[in-house]
Amino acid sequence: MTVRVAVQVNGVPVEVELGDDALAQIAAALPAPTATHVAVNEPSKYLSIKEAAELLRTNRERIDDLLYRRKLGRVKEGARTLIERAELERYLNGGGR
Repeated sequence: MTVRVAVQVNGVPVEVELGDDALAQIAAALPAPTATHVAVNEPSKYLSIKEAAELLRTNRERIDDLLYRRKLGRVKEGARTLIERAELERYLNGGGR
């Protein structure tokens, strides 16, 4: 496999072609991935009001009502209101607050 890369050397654009050996050396020099990387498919710990409504298959007003009646707790992040996924799941399973 060959990869072409455009780089600048002293302000001059230069096109470089990297072969298998060069790519292998670059890959070997990179640090190994660690467990601190978050998986892309991992669900968020928090849901927006819209996401919570979609999960419950209801409208936003129903979620607002649950928040107002303190059946669900809220986490404020600036202007955003978030709901913990675990708390919403407890509510769905009849645990409530």
